[in-house]
Amino acid sequence: EFSWFLKHITTTLSENMHWRLISSRIDEKWWPHINFVGYMENMSDDAKSLLQSIHSNVSGKSAWDEIGKFGWSDNETSCDYTVQSDGEFLAQRDVKHTTSARDKMLMYYTPYLEKFVELHYAEDLNSPYFQFD
Repeated sequence: EFSWFLKHITTTLSENMHWRLISSRIDEKWWPHINFVGYMENMSDDAKSLLQSIHSNVSGKSAWDEIGKFGWSDNETSCDYTVQSDGEFLAQRDVKHTTSARDKMLMYYTPYLEKFVELHYAEDLNSPYFQFD
């Protein structure tokens, strides 16, 4: 049940890197220096913008030119390889990865659960460094 899942992950927030608050991942002193926030809704475009803005001190190439244009590798289950593949970093590669997650989320989220999540993630949602609407 989705409500059980939400209650379970919020009791283990500090232990589970996938559900931990974003604000807890980086020491507070660094947040004023971070000037890029990407969004899940635009992940591919935001990743491209970020990777284009980062350049190697050695080659002078952007991270986009080095890795982003090609993705990690053709092996989508592993991020350990940076060989050229057929698609861009974070680009949808095939229909088997399509999940219709937004439709499923709207089916399971109730107004109560939305408030529950907002309460547990309030520190991130209200952070002056993130620009959540």
